[in-house]
Amino acid sequence: MKRCVIIGAVEIDFPVSHLIKETDFVICADKGWQNAAKQGIRPDMIVGDFDSSPYPENADASVTVLPVIKDDTDTFYIARYVVENGYTDVLMLGLIGGKRIEHTVANMQTLLYLAENRINATAMDRYSTIMVIKDGTVVLPDMPGKFFSLFSMGDRAEAVSIKGAKYPLADYTITNSFPIGVSNEFIGEKVEISVNNGSLLLIITEKD
Repeated sequence: MKRCVIIGAVEIDFPVSHLIKETDFVICADKGWQNAAKQGIRPDMIVGDFDSSPYPENADASVTVLPVIKDDTDTFYIARYVVENGYTDVLMLGLIGGKRIEHTVANMQTLLYLAENRINATAMDRYSTIMVIKDGTVVLPDMPGKFFSLFSMGDRAEAVSIKGAKYPLADYTITNSFPIGVSNEFIGEKVEISVNNGSLLLIITEKD
């Protein structure tokens, strides 16, 4: 496994340094370098146009400055780097939630891009864990006190099955215009989620 950790600009209001392994390659997106500093995390690379934060002077990391006017978000630029450099796993911190909901949506699309390139990617904040399942199966352990929800990332996700949850499904087609997959529950056993044709956004959240 070759894992990259991407740290973004959304305030990280819970401890995350224990999630970083010595073998991880840590990249901060723009203001994410300030999040890393507050958490005592040393990035290997900092990438951004620095339109929302000061340039990281004296940073003990390589710094790539992007133009302000561009097609890629800073995070998506990093996602392309991840694909091009053979990473197999990605952990995204400081990239969902906060005031800028459009960036959360953009980063959900970035998760889909990574899944389409066969990279296992997860985004986390204090309350939620998000990932994309594409043409495959994910098995979740029992998670008391949490919900999980599924949404189609395209027009339709076909042959969706959910086993071991309060609301099971069998060979069902989930569309992006009907949220049938919202707020499912764990019932004390592992949950198996599969989709044979399409992509599902999986969101795990706290009940309270």
